[in-house]
Amino acid sequence: MSRLRPFLCKFCQENFHTFDRLKCHTNRHMIKYVRANARANAARNLHEHSMIHGKEQIYQCGYCQEFFKKISKLQNHIRTHFIDKLYQCEQCQKCFSWESQLRLHVRTHTKEKLFQCEYCQKGFARRNNLKIHIRTHTKEKPYQCHHCQKNFGRSNTLKEHMIRTHTKEKTYQCEYCQKCFSCQSRLTHHINTHTKPFQCEHCQKCFARSSKLKEHMRTHTQEKPYQCEYCQKCFPYQDSLTKHIRTHIQEKPYQCEYCQKCFSWQSNLTQHITTHTKEKPYQCKHCQKCYTRSTTLKQHMRTHTKEKPYQCEYCQKCFPYKDSLTKHIRTHIQEKPSV
Repeated sequence: MSRLRPFLCKFCQENFHTFDRLKCHTNRHMIKYVRANARANAARNLHEHSMIHGKEQIYQCGYCQEFFKKISKLQNHIRTHFIDKLYQCEQCQKCFSWESQLRLHVRTHTKEKLFQCEYCQKGFARRNNLKIHIRTHTKEKPYQCHHCQKNFGRSNTLKEHMIRTHTKEKTYQCEYCQKCFSCQSRLTHHINTHTKPFQCEHCQKCFARSSKLKEHMRTHTQEKPYQCEYCQKCFPYQDSLTKHIRTHIQEKPYQCEYCQKCFSWQSNLTQHITTHTKEKPYQCKHCQKCYTRSTTLKQHMRTHTKEKPYQCEYCQKCFPYKDSLTKHIRTHIQEKPSV
């Protein structure tokens, strides 16, 4: 590559002084490529796309098989296969083909959310995400299945519905376990359960989803971003806050089908139901004794393992049960048990 012309066209190997000149030159290749392939791709994929918008055409990239509704979108996408990713994020060094892509990415670091919902004031980094979110308020569902007339808020949700419900096709196969899926997104999520690509920088524990890693990081940072509006107590997870709030509002959404008694927690309901069914699902592998609660079985197991996890801070004597330790500590502090 010439030092005076460092920007190389990967179509024809011609060099250019600036990246802008390379972009203009590449456009000519794009137009030729798209016009040559769009008609064939539209015919090949017309049946699949008709599931979403009737007879509207769709255009497919010949390199990665991604679909686009407009030739201009396909044209911009194809550049990503041939133009070097010259725009680099200063914070994580990830590279992009377009400056606009970099600007959007930077918002994942700055948490900048320029687009705000007029109904609930929730912010979004992308206009399209706001548009999709607003449908949760307006209940708009513009995408309709022509088989069962069911409506959907997103086109990809309709496509998944068509494949899962009507065509029953599962064309995406996992290379690790050969399990098949109806769409690429489900396969991608599944493959992550094998590869666990998201790793904690503190303890090297790996996760299948970035959201799980984000939650795990709070065990290191001690961050508690969810605050109770009643008592200002903070929690690291949204579900922990939701459960806590029920102690204030006395909400008990879980009802027993046998006696109609209600509970704040699913686990409490599950435990309660065993009083009706007499079921004891937790069995000791040593003596086959059964229990209704996993915690009771765990305590029982200590009679076999001789484990004593509770240690006295005064004399370092150990005990198998917490209540045994509590009673013992009273001998040190001379506390009399309450009557």
